[in-house]
Amino acid sequence: MDMTTPTEELHQQLNSWKEEVNDVRTEVKMMRERLEQIALSKASRDVMTKVEHFENRLLRQREVADEMYHDLKQCAKKVSNAPVTAVHDDRPIDDYDTMQHRMEIFQKLYISLKEEFNGFMPCEV
Repeated sequence: MDMTTPTEELHQQLNSWKEEVNDVRTEVKMMRERLEQIALSKASRDVMTKVEHFENRLLRQREVADEMYHDLKQCAKKVSNAPVTAVHDDRPIDDYDTMQHRMEIFQKLYISLKEEFNGFMPCEV
């Protein structure tokens, strides 16, 4: 019989999302390393334009992942009724439902970026 409380289930989900966000950060780092290899080669101007495009998108993806990780930690504190430190921007962390919605968007956008990136890489490496 599973004896987890609703609060424990929320924490488990939040921890799962934090792991997923960390995985994204790791993958983004690997993608940036692959782009760096192309940037150091004598690729065409068109390829270099695409490399710059992906460098910018991956940089932003890393920033978003960092924000998500921070906000997931803050949401976990809120769920456990621990004091939440002040947030100096307008990213909502007040409730689990909001974080769930943000995580769904994060996942969709990352999958799209990864598919676009993978479509570019096999042709160039």
